[in-house]
Amino acid sequence: MATQSQAVGITKYQLFCVLAASVGSVNWGWTFGVTNIPGDVISKCAAGPSHLIGFLPSCIPTSDNVWGLAVGCFALGCLVGALSSTYFSNRFGRKTVLVYSNIPAIVAAILYGLAVNMAMLIVARLLSGVALGSALGTFTMYTVEVTTPKARNSLGGMAQMAIIFGIMLSQTSSLGLSRPPLWRLLFAFSGVLSVLNMALLYFCVESPKWLAMNGKLADARDSLQQLRRGTDCTAEFEQLTSSVMISNTSELATGANNGNSTKTSSVIDVMLGRTPDNLRHQLVVTIVVMASQQTSGISGVSFYSSTLFNSISKPSESDAFTIPTLAQILASVLAISGTLVMPLCMVLATYIGRRPLMIWSHTVMALCCVLISVGSIVGLNALTITMVFVYYAAFFVGPGPIPWVCPNEMTPTYAVGAVCAVGGSVNYVIIFVMGLVFSPLLDALGGYTFLIFGVANLLSALFCLLYLPETKDCQVADVAKLHSVGLHSVLGAKYRVDPLKTSSEYSV
Repeated sequence: MATQSQAVGITKYQLFCVLAASVGSVNWGWTFGVTNIPGDVISKCAAGPSHLIGFLPSCIPTSDNVWGLAVGCFALGCLVGALSSTYFSNRFGRKTVLVYSNIPAIVAAILYGLAVNMAMLIVARLLSGVALGSALGTFTMYTVEVTTPKARNSLGGMAQMAIIFGIMLSQTSSLGLSRPPLWRLLFAFSGVLSVLNMALLYFCVESPKWLAMNGKLADARDSLQQLRRGTDCTAEFEQLTSSVMISNTSELATGANNGNSTKTSSVIDVMLGRTPDNLRHQLVVTIVVMASQQTSGISGVSFYSSTLFNSISKPSESDAFTIPTLAQILASVLAISGTLVMPLCMVLATYIGRRPLMIWSHTVMALCCVLISVGSIVGLNALTITMVFVYYAAFFVGPGPIPWVCPNEMTPTYAVGAVCAVGGSVNYVIIFVMGLVFSPLLDALGGYTFLIFGVANLLSALFCLLYLPETKDCQVADVAKLHSVGLHSVLGAKYRVDPLKTSSEYSV
């Protein structure tokens, strides 16, 4: 007798589809981190006086504020991409959005390579943000919808794993490609990643859940069977079609779909509570965990780690513009350490769960922030640098990957796209703000800067303790049913999913 598909873990084809789709997230990480090390070379002409190489300038001198805008506007583009991805992925399919979002990213890569002024660079950052923000938001939905509960425990963190891998690639490549005109190739490499992403996605199936939502039941069954090859998909397919039918019936009864054939709720519907279920808890939790990911201070460290290490090591004037500097080497090693830690998170999420990892990671980060400040204030450089590395590792154990997974694992099918878009939008707004204010904060407050992030991490740990549901090994329908009762504390046994129950046994 064939194994029931819901009981299996990671299958080969399932893994291939997730890895192929994750190339867009690698590209997101590459574009996010690529401005860090060559920043002074581009904006301050650190490699030498500005001159022409062919018709292209060797650098584009500008003020710190304008450079901060160029760095942060990537997140503004991601905000637009995240909001638009809900509509397009619901209407045209997850795979379709993942494929075609690469086209504007390729155009942006060409602009990077040919930029002659800061305006072109800013437009390229915005355009790549729109493309990659859309791809990242869709990728998290696609991953949850093509994986089994057991596989999701490990593969659910793939978005952040891909992002940190992309950041690591950009940081290490920057050590050899930060000089003019090579920094242009560094920026434009995102176009190569986009072409690779499109080629790999050609061999992937569409999300079976999206196919079922749109009445393509035969295609949904075929897609599910390919993803669970060698298993019996009958029970899983029946549960999938049943949950989709219940969602569609509820929406038709309430009119929440506003006549859309895809039977999904919009961002406005979710924000105003015009949904069949009370999704206030899912929405608030998503917003807060997405916000806490960035108020932890991580985006400032990722954008400006070379500046941060520079402020700690205080190089002499003769060493300040040596490429690569000690600070730049430390920034690259930091990115590598994050990549090495991420697989640990994927293992821990399988055995420990999402909620404990979030609580303990934010707590460790809060402690590290305090010690970073102490080390900076009293001049203990070894302590400060060590704590920056521990802080970075703690982030990628919990607050890095888990906030992207949570909304997909606790929200009904018809609203998951909208809830993810709201959470992603909050995330990107804070990334943009951090890109603008982190460096001025570091200049103004010095060693005291991280005390602010220490308080933010402590508050985030407390919120996760009180409100973040545990979703390890749970069916999405069960978690969604149990928590669709308005904002509530999750302490106590009442809000724990019992694997022996079916979703119909949970009251709302």
